[in-house]
Formats: sequence, C-alpha cells, structure tokens
Amino acid sequence: MKKKSDSLKKLAVCAMMVALSFVLSLWAPLKFWPQGGSVTLGAMVPVILVALLFGTKWGLGCALVNALLQLMMGFMEGMGTWGLSPLVLVCSILLDYILAYTVIGLAGIFKGNDSVRAILGTVFVCILRYACHFVSGWAFFGMWAEEGYTALSWALFYNMSYMLPETVITLVLAGGLAALLPILRKNFSFCRDEKSVEN
Repeated sequence: MKKKSDSLKKLAVCAMMVALSFVLSLWAPLKFWPQGGSVTLGAMVPVILVALLFGTKWGLGCALVNALLQLMMGFMEGMGTWGLSPLVLVCSILLDYILAYTVIGLAGIFKGNDSVRAILGTVFVCILRYACHFVSGWAFFGMWAEEGYTALSWALFYNMSYMLPETVITLVLAGGLAALLPILRKNFSFCRDEKSVEN
C-alpha cells in the first residue's frame, strides 16, 4: 500500500515539474531561430531534477511527456507549414522532439545528492540533446544552410548557437538547486528508496 502511495506522490511531483518545464519553455527570452530552437530560463531543469531525485525510469517518463508537449507547441508555432515532405517531417518529429527531449531523463543515470552529479548529468543530457538536433539539421535541413556553410557545418553552428547558452543556464540552475536533493530525500519518504545512497 505504501509503495502505491509513494508512486502516486512521485507521479504528482512529475506532473508539477512537467508543467513547470512547459511554462519555462514558453517564456523564452531568445527565440529568433528560423528553423526552431530557443534559449529558455532553464526549461530542462525541472525534468533533470526529477531524474536526479527519482532515477532514470521516472526521469524518462517525465521527459517523454514533456517531449510530447514540446511537439504540440512546435505544431502550434507552424512546424507543419514548413513545406517538409512527410518522411522528413516524421524524422524531424522523432529527432528534434521525441528523442531530443526524452534523453533529458537520462540524467537519472547520475542519480544522487550532490552538485557534481547534477552537473555531470546536465552536461551528459545536453550533449545528447545537441546530438539529436545536429543529426536532424545535417540530414534534413541542409537546404536552409546560410551561404558559405555546408550542411554539416551549418548544423554544427546553428544548433550550437542556442544549445550552448541553454546548457550554461541549465548547468547553473541544476547545479545550484541540487543542494535541495538531500533535504528532499531526508524529509520526504517517497523520495527515498532502497538503492538511494546518501552523499
């Protein structure tokens, strides 16, 4: 009975964190990249914290829901009107949304109580997210490369131009908020499990 109760509490926390992530992604001070991309005020952080607190399984579940919300927002912002072929559109959906946002949940690999783990997890998932956007840009959006760029170099530059500042902001926030993790584990029983290691 307690296990079911703890799962429901975790589910409630995940729902709140996904909602927070979505709101933060809407509030993007820098959002002028024509083929997608923006710099937010730490929209990835809530999902990363869930993964660090509850582990990879919960992190991936939370991240997948967030990915679907990001996809919905992409279509609301006109992604479906870009004139992409059905195959390219499906590939872009998989790489730029489903995979790119779901891999954030893999921060749970670094589950723990300290800022070092939070920073390592954040760097890891930001690199994975960048890789998803890069492959998509290189394979499917090379036709929009600026003059003087190849499809490869444009994909590298274009995606780095928003992912680098996004990563820095996420690192600062996730590293700072990681100080709350041991407090949460200590005071809330549903944040603990048998495999948790106090650091």
